[in-house]
Formats: sequence, structure tokens, C-alpha cells
Amino acid sequence: MEKTFIIDGQEFRVQDFKATAEVVAFSLEGIKYQYSLVTREGPEFILDRGTRIHAAVSSANRDGESVIIANGVEALGSIGGKKIKKDRAAVGSLAAPMPGKIFKVLRGPGEEVKKGEPILILEAMKMEHSIRSDKDGKVKKICYQVGELVQGGAILAEVDG
Repeated sequence: MEKTFIIDGQEFRVQDFKATAEVVAFSLEGIKYQYSLVTREGPEFILDRGTRIHAAVSSANRDGESVIIANGVEALGSIGGKKIKKDRAAVGSLAAPMPGKIFKVLRGPGEEVKKGEPILILEAMKMEHSIRSDKDGKVKKICYQVGELVQGGAILAEVDG
């Protein structure tokens, strides 16, 4: 299977792309790459090819772009031609102010919240950011779990008033 990845604006076409529970393999510019999948937990995984690589891929933003972090190097990437439908944000939805990682969920679906009360904590730029309810109501939905990476603008939670 051929896939096109766009990383930092540069297009990479890989051939023979295969991803299983044990192996990630592809060819790039005639060179074959194969990595053993050591572990995978949500968006984070460890690949091995003589040297271990710790990587994570965030959820895609509305333009279909994800933050890709491998061995401490960060890049913005997407699968070519695939974009997420650009819907308007749902009324009562709370968006991430910047890319980050869900650190803690403080309120679950069905729980009452007051305007300004924190619903979850986003860790970004080595700081914790409280995502607060914009009105009195009930938490309708929490869109991500603790540890998941999110893009700036991603809808994190919804509150019904």
C-alpha cells in the first residue's frame, strides 16, 4: 500500500506501508525500513530497529494535521489528501487553546458544573491549563482520555446548559 505523509510541509511517499500489532514497515526512496513495535499505549508507542524510538501522534486537528513527536523531535504531519470535516464547533463545546496532553479529567459526563469550574487539565508547554466550563450545566461529553495528545482547537468537552 502506498501512503503519502506530509511532515513540516514536505511530502513523503512511502511504498509497501504495513502496520501490524508487531511490525511497522515501509519503503522510502527505495530503502526498506522495518521497525518492531515494542509497545503501544494509546497515541504513544515504542519502535525498535537496533535502537529504540519513543514516538507519539496527536489526534488530528480540523485540517487533518497531527503533531508527531519522535525521540524528542516535534513535527507537524498529515496523511496527504485526508482532512477532517470542518464543522463549526458545537455550542457548549470547550476547545484546547494549544496543542498538549490531557493531564487530568476532573468532571465526567452527567456531572453538574458551574460557570468557570474546571472540567479537565491540559498539560502544554510544561504548564497545566485548566479547561473551564463556559456556563452552568451538565457535562455532556469528555472527548479525550488522560494521556492523549490533542491539537490546538480540538474539542475537549461539551457542556449542556
